[in-house]
Amino acid sequence: MTPALSLPSYVDDLGNGLCRRWSTAADEAKIGACLATVFRGKPEDPPNHTMINRLAVLFSPGHPLMGPGDFAVVEDTSLADRPIVACACLWRQCWSYAGIPFGLGRPEYVAALPEYRNRGLIRSLFEMLHARSADTGDLVQAITGIPYYYRQFGYEYALDLGGGRTIPVAAIPVKKGEEPELCHLRPAVESDVMDIKALYDQQAAGSLVWTEMTEERWLYYITVWDLPAVQRHAPGEFGPERRLFMIVDGADKVCGVVGLATSRRNGTAYIGGLVMAPNVNWQAAMPSLLRAFVRATAEIPDADMAQVAGATPEPVRELVFNLDRVHPADDIWGDSLASTRQPPYAWYVRVADVPRFLYHIAPVLERRLAESVLAGYTGELKLDFYRGGLRLQFEQGKLIEAAPWRVPPYGDEEQGGCPPLVFLQLLFGHRSLTELRESYPDVWTTAEAKLLVNTLFPKQPSSVWSLAYT
Repeated sequence: MTPALSLPSYVDDLGNGLCRRWSTAADEAKIGACLATVFRGKPEDPPNHTMINRLAVLFSPGHPLMGPGDFAVVEDTSLADRPIVACACLWRQCWSYAGIPFGLGRPEYVAALPEYRNRGLIRSLFEMLHARSADTGDLVQAITGIPYYYRQFGYEYALDLGGGRTIPVAAIPVKKGEEPELCHLRPAVESDVMDIKALYDQQAAGSLVWTEMTEERWLYYITVWDLPAVQRHAPGEFGPERRLFMIVDGADKVCGVVGLATSRRNGTAYIGGLVMAPNVNWQAAMPSLLRAFVRATAEIPDADMAQVAGATPEPVRELVFNLDRVHPADDIWGDSLASTRQPPYAWYVRVADVPRFLYHIAPVLERRLAESVLAGYTGELKLDFYRGGLRLQFEQGKLIEAAPWRVPPYGDEEQGGCPPLVFLQLLFGHRSLTELRESYPDVWTTAEAKLLVNTLFPKQPSSVWSLAYT
């Protein structure tokens, strides 16, 4: 009997010498070769050794997201060296929806060698990832990545991902005379864990969806720099993509936390996840903070210049901030300082069993009803997803049933319609019902159901801060 897709012993013959299976520690070099070949700018570029170094971190003991057995791979057994020609891994995370935790599986490092593409290999690997994620009890999968592609596997853009502001260094106010700087940066250390968690939790409170971060997880991101897989490489050539820095005042009191990219390009430095402590005067601190960013990023290696022997890195000319769609700093920077803005991209989200997820977050739906003009609501909501549908039954404001539903051959029982994946935008607060109706002619509700849908699924911001590739 063939073992289940999710089991480490699973092996499947795909034909033509190709087989899919789960990885072991012995596969690290072959997976690294695949990733280093795929993640290049041009086919004539040398292998991307940064990907190999990142993989070494992922395979190191104690990684909080995965282990050496969490890559789904395709191996070409017809060749003497049996190369791995396609791969994808599964990260394990816990996210929260309005304070209700749920397991999340995150596919990452999705790659197929060019000569093996358009054969359905990635689809076959996602079957394995989804099976393992489901067996773990995950209710949701999420991924960041290339436009459109993951829609093929049941994903929909449903949460904001970052957003950019660019500040030219020349526009940053110069320090006046001998006045002391109000704040400085220093690398985070183990004793900062409690402060970092408090600052992160403060930010998460304003988000519908966020990543649950334990003290142990924060400690890993601080101490990852001590791993041999990190220390044996120069900065910018290893796995971690971003390093945490504490924002402190002249007395070393913590005022905030920020992530600085471990490399920069052509005079551009990248900054993300800026959080300030309560009662900090952002307006007073900002000029000093921006100057601190310039000083700190000047020490970060230039990824392009690192490849040129004897080259002198360009000075930092601009700071690019990866922040949410709306951020407290916006009111201080304004358009004159933050001269360029990049709208957010989005997380792809997949929910294989929508009724089950709705049961899981029922307390949120019930709270939304209780705090609205529909308090104590009794009734049902039937939505047509065109290849299926959803029925919600409420009694005295409590969700008593969430089940698949299909429009009968005759009659007009449905109270609304929505393409099945588009519904995820509504579920995760990414778009309002009105916004979706303006973009999709097949999104609709009856006049009576409109208030109920808007009450259950209001538009709300989410900030899912991810320290990727660590």
